[in-house]
Amino acid sequence: MNEATRIPPAAVELGAGGEEFQNLHELIRKARANLNQNTWDYIVGAAETETTMRRNRMSLDEIAFRPRVLRNVAKVDASVELFGRKLRLPVVLAPVGALELFDPGAAASVA
Repeated sequence: MNEATRIPPAAVELGAGGEEFQNLHELIRKARANLNQNTWDYIVGAAETETTMRRNRMSLDEIAFRPRVLRNVAKVDASVELFGRKLRLPVVLAPVGALELFDPGAAASVA
């Protein structure tokens, strides 16, 4: 790919300079304002008819959290053991393609 057709990385640090977001909508608004159209389309789009994305969205929308108020949360332990290793938080990042669109060192950062 030559330099004229190359999509530049989105070299923007969301939340930089002490900026904080109160909710996800504020973060999305900031991202949309700072990313070029090709990068934004890559993030929010999906392959072909986007059927899988719609099904994933519907499945996630079915998840509901029951708020537990006035509970003692002084000693919460969210850790789990996965494949013989203890994880402090059960969050694992799946392989993601084209991370270099957002940051040239992104692949190494999430490894």
